[in-house]
Amino acid sequence: MGVVGLGGMGIALAESLLDAGWPVRCYDIRTEPVATMVARGAEAATSPRALAEASDVVLTFLPGPTQVRHVALDPETGVLAGLRPGGAMLDMSTCGPRLAEVLGEAFDAAGRRYVDCPVSRKAPHMTVLVGGPAGVLGADEEVVAAVSRVIVHCGRRGAGYAVKLLNQQVKYSWYLASSEALLVGSALGLDAETVATAIEESSGSDSGFSTAAEFFRGDAAGIAAHAPASTIEKDLALAEAMAAEAGVRSRLLSAAVDFFVTVGGTPYRGRPYPESSALLQELRAMPPRTGESP
Repeated sequence: MGVVGLGGMGIALAESLLDAGWPVRCYDIRTEPVATMVARGAEAATSPRALAEASDVVLTFLPGPTQVRHVALDPETGVLAGLRPGGAMLDMSTCGPRLAEVLGEAFDAAGRRYVDCPVSRKAPHMTVLVGGPAGVLGADEEVVAAVSRVIVHCGRRGAGYAVKLLNQQVKYSWYLASSEALLVGSALGLDAETVATAIEESSGSDSGFSTAAEFFRGDAAGIAAHAPASTIEKDLALAEAMAAEAGVRSRLLSAAVDFFVTVGGTPYRGRPYPESSALLQELRAMPPRTGESP
């Protein structure tokens, strides 16, 4: 099998495949990581096409959509030009779902297989987000499973890319909110270690996403266990006032305050606060963008 792209994630993938007993061919535009993997027992390829010609499945781990498209479709050096009938390209990069449509159509027309399979965490502990239903990987699922913690089939082509981007939205918005909160704590003269430990042992460290998921999963019992939105409005107003007194402007906190003030003017004010997610479609909807390149 082939691995294209030997950044940190790609190297971890190639090493894990070797450790699991799979033969690996690899390619990268840089010679140093290729030499490192050859020293570990992999074979080197001169181009993505040459690698594909010698592989049943090609796993790509690239910086973004521009590189993925080039590596996949370049008529002289690309993966599709080299894949044999029945061969597959499984892209583990982080891209947008429209790219999956473009690449999928090209691979389908050529009688080859392509699946978007972005990941979270490094091999051999990856969560693989597969753009397709169960079974879409065919025999290649054995390879993916050997270097993964869990495989999630996301339903249709492009859905793997989409879910990965949603993961990034949650992860880095949560990071920024956490960093802003710790900044307020620092401005108040609180000990960072104490604040971090206290929040890690409290609901702030883990319940934000799980509470939102209760609403979208339709978990009525879970939703009912939460405080009313009016309580959250009060708590966040106090938090914003405290941040202002400390001289810190927390943009995510301000957005949360604005949202719950809006909720406070609706019947959801007295309801468990996860029910306020029902307002989001109205409050956050915007016309879809058109004419963007994949």
